[in-house]
Amino acid sequence: MNIEATKYTKGAIYMHWALAIMMMVMLFLGEDMIQHPTATFYPSLHASLGISILVLTVVRLWWRLTHKPPVLPAAMKGWEVKVSHVTHFLFYALMIGLPLSGMLAFGHEAPRDAIVAGATWFGVIPIPQLPDFGQLGPNMHGLGSKVGQILLILHVLAALKHQFWDKDNLLRRMSPH
Repeated sequence: MNIEATKYTKGAIYMHWALAIMMMVMLFLGEDMIQHPTATFYPSLHASLGISILVLTVVRLWWRLTHKPPVLPAAMKGWEVKVSHVTHFLFYALMIGLPLSGMLAFGHEAPRDAIVAGATWFGVIPIPQLPDFGQLGPNMHGLGSKVGQILLILHVLAALKHQFWDKDNLLRRMSPH
């Protein structure tokens, strides 16, 4: 008997929401964290969350490749399915690319900024400094952050549209209950 899943696995659901919360914090408060004048706490928190996003994304990507996702609602239009796939691909690219470009940005700032140079992963492990590639890291990181903000807003709006306009219970697929 082949029954299609209607929900993501618990592991996928918890990773989704953990990443969603960290991404919201980083995309909308991340720049303020780096520029905060309080010693190394906020830059370290920024870097710690970024590294955590990268690691959890790799785990989630592995999970996604080894666990079949639930089927999309049958009423979804072809273009909605395509946009959904492109959006998920872009999120994975950003959740890997933003932490990596952030590490390059740290490498650019660390030689001049003792606060950034002293950053640690949750106060435990010093964050290694990458070589300085000039403005490449900061520029990529800034652009990726803007794209991420737009993508996140569109993702939330699309989920709400499906839940309240289409009434296809799409949000239930990612609900922990």
